[in-house]
Amino acid sequence: MNFENLTVKGCVLKRIELLYLSQEDVISVGITMAETIPIVEDAIREHGLGETENPPKPGIHPGKAFIHAMPGYLSRKKAAGLKWVSSFSSNTTLGLPPVMGLCILNEVQTGQPLAVMDCRWLTAMRTGAASAVAAKYLAAKDASVVGIVGAGIQGRYNLLALDVVLPTMETARVFDINSRTLNGFVSTLSTVPGLNIEVGESARDVIEGAQVVVTATGRLDKPIFKENWVSEGALVLPVHHRGWENRTLHKVDTFVTDDWRQLNQAHREVGGFDGPLPNRYFELGEIVAGEKPGRRSEKERIIDFNYGLAIEDVAMAMEIYTRANALGVGTVLPLMESDLPYA
Repeated sequence: MNFENLTVKGCVLKRIELLYLSQEDVISVGITMAETIPIVEDAIREHGLGETENPPKPGIHPGKAFIHAMPGYLSRKKAAGLKWVSSFSSNTTLGLPPVMGLCILNEVQTGQPLAVMDCRWLTAMRTGAASAVAAKYLAAKDASVVGIVGAGIQGRYNLLALDVVLPTMETARVFDINSRTLNGFVSTLSTVPGLNIEVGESARDVIEGAQVVVTATGRLDKPIFKENWVSEGALVLPVHHRGWENRTLHKVDTFVTDDWRQLNQAHREVGGFDGPLPNRYFELGEIVAGEKPGRRSEKERIIDFNYGLAIEDVAMAMEIYTRANALGVGTVLPLMESDLPYA
């Protein structure tokens, strides 16, 4: 049976192709952290204005790992897509990255798949950028010391992002229980101009006295970070939950999250912070959009937990796709060339 030029309601069915972008393709389009931060900030602002669809991410949880589906739609950007991302911390013993996945981008008027791309670099960049957006609005004006607990991918990308938005940053303290990871952090990021990195003796040593604190240790089985380590005026940015003792969420002056509905659902259904969430909260998008206040005093202690917005991934994927097309990067793959049999 020949399906060439099969007509449907008088129209010739078109050949449909999509663009495949490997991790190396994605990186090669050249998006810098300084360019990533405003892309993410704009997506967060749209979320605060209620102009996006960002349903709570469903997932499956093999063992202590997860695989999440993250659909998102930005109406003003006319961008829609889905990230399918996994996190398996045990992968390092197998020579595999802990985080892997794909991002699919769709055309918003027809639903046609436009591209499928690796999402590992995209995830690292936008997660760091989200912390930078939070710091832009919530960090103390003259923040000079940043504390990083966890020297892996997220610790590194968070520091790179904070370096962009904190002009007064002088010192980055870092601690990790894995000496090899810690040494890799120092040797890699010490080459960044203007970054002064100090190695701490413990998590407490890094956190106490820091104006901005990032905890990027992966999901911990029990809370190990103490509320009384958080200095007056500090901003705390947990990349993963369960690391902080629950009283921290309630004792700080302000609790911020990127999406309360998503965080509350995840906390209720799959577990999250050790103990209940606070009743008082702001959403970061509301702050970025000017609907709610940012930092209200230099003494205010703030914790901002960004659980991860799919719209940030979609916004980044659209920028990557646009640049890849302009540069001729990637591999064009056929998706369908004819209609279904018996259609």
